[in-house]
Amino acid sequence: MKIKNIVLCLIVIMTALVNMGVDFKDYEKLKINNVASIKASDLPFEFGEGAFKTVDEFIKKTHYLDCEWVIHFDYVTGGILKCKKGGTDNVSVTFEEGEFDRHSVALIHNHPKNVLSPPSGLNFSILTRDFEDYELIAGFEYFWILKAKGVHENLVAQMNIASDTFFVSSFERCCSQYNDVKIINRMHDIRYGNQLSKYINDKNINDIQLIRKEYAVMDNSSTVLFHCRKHITDPEAIRLAREREDDPNILSGKDRVYAFYQMMGMEIDYDEIFEE
Repeated sequence: MKIKNIVLCLIVIMTALVNMGVDFKDYEKLKINNVASIKASDLPFEFGEGAFKTVDEFIKKTHYLDCEWVIHFDYVTGGILKCKKGGTDNVSVTFEEGEFDRHSVALIHNHPKNVLSPPSGLNFSILTRDFEDYELIAGFEYFWILKAKGVHENLVAQMNIASDTFFVSSFERCCSQYNDVKIINRMHDIRYGNQLSKYINDKNINDIQLIRKEYAVMDNSSTVLFHCRKHITDPEAIRLAREREDDPNILSGKDRVYAFYQMMGMEIDYDEIFEE
């Protein structure tokens, strides 16, 4: 019996090593920066002390990087289960069936400085995977927690539409209201995140939640692409967005979001939209 247990343990260890590969070795070598992080109490109550250490280390290792990393970890023990390095605005991960059995799985990936911190449409593919309960996003400005236990494939397209709607409308609103590109980018990040989180949390479907925290001092069934939205800094794009927002013949960003809420059967006061 003891021999069988030893063999089983060796199989689990070897599987974990294969899953992490070269990228995990590179991740281990990343410098731990002295940057602001979140508190242990910011994480869901189910996350153990080891999980917080894993999250905290990830934030400090990836904060200044210009590429995306993703790790899957057990949110009870904190043990890293899978690790992958991506490009400037996306990272793709392929899974084997059953490889996360007997684990409570969360993932965390970073959004570099030149992209928005909230989730993009592709991040909602977590709704198609029953082995992942949480997706954490370490943005440059803000930290996001998406809770999505179980499989909700019917919501993926809806969340993609919502993400696109709020991204465009908040950008147009910011371009109309501000002149400085840095302020436009910062406020776009805030407004887009506010609209997306309000939509998800107000809808309250199957306890799916999206929470923003402050820092203190798939292309097929087995592959998932994690993605973030880039800031729009092209002067021509900003000019067109301002014209569109001010055109009396076109619904403003605020009107389109209000119409979207009503179309989805959600109650909201017009003056609540784009509330600071």
